[in-house]
Amino acid sequence: MKKLRPTPNLRRGTVGFLLDEFSQKDLRAWQKFSDNLEKYTLLLFYHLEGLREVHSEELSNALQDYGNLKKFEKAWFRLVNFKHSNEFLSTRGSLIKGGRFNIGGDLDSRRFPGFPALYIASDYNTAYSEYFSNPQSIFEGHELALVTPHSFTAVKLSFNLKNIFDLSKVSNLDAFTKIISKFPMPEDLKRLGRSIGLKPPWLVNNTNLLRKSLLASNWRDNPVQYEIPSNPQVFGRLLRNAGMEGVIYPSTKGKRKCMAVFTENLDGSDSFVELADEAPPGVSHTILNSDSWKELSSSK
Repeated sequence: MKKLRPTPNLRRGTVGFLLDEFSQKDLRAWQKFSDNLEKYTLLLFYHLEGLREVHSEELSNALQDYGNLKKFEKAWFRLVNFKHSNEFLSTRGSLIKGGRFNIGGDLDSRRFPGFPALYIASDYNTAYSEYFSNPQSIFEGHELALVTPHSFTAVKLSFNLKNIFDLSKVSNLDAFTKIISKFPMPEDLKRLGRSIGLKPPWLVNNTNLLRKSLLASNWRDNPVQYEIPSNPQVFGRLLRNAGMEGVIYPSTKGKRKCMAVFTENLDGSDSFVELADEAPPGVSHTILNSDSWKELSSSK
């Protein structure tokens, strides 16, 4: 029979074991690391912002060369909160809080002007998982989000769009990556990076790394912690500025695809996204197109 470990002697009044112990020196070291990490993140972002501006035409051309996909589909899906059931094509929510590929009002609009996007998915299950950010779990997505199964509406959509950038094909990033991989990295930033334990490569230098950063699950960290756009939001801004009507990308919650539609670029176009089934009474817009995108993105 296995010998039992003796029970430790606990002082009177002790209610548990000591889980961790740290000193003032540890606290100062952690604070210094946190300050240096924030400094590095912000300096790197604004350094790259300047370079992206200088090379804006090159970057735009690189995206346009691979952003000529045209697509017509009859059965994609979108989920909306039940109270917005009559506004299922509205993009106002994306302007309040930015999505993966668009910038919203949760960032300073003077530094980072917002732009709308409509997010849709290639099937119901993907739309559901993306809407509730449902990880692998024994619970349903709506249970994790603390809402009832009946508090959202799913709508089936059809669309006809052009100038779509397909992020599911890694090779579509080749020309773009070639440009940004040549961006210089200042020595002072490298030193600062080493001080927080970072190692080369300092910048993205291949398409796989770039796509991984665009599909990262922690993409909200930069907007929340440092009040700057995330990598996919910057990429979405570049696509929107290059005239793309949308970006198709692999769902991070399943095996199918999602798309962000840059509705501003429907202006003057014959492209559209519309309800695939008959609309209920009270729905004022059943189609998102050149005539309706402004109203569907404006606040009431």
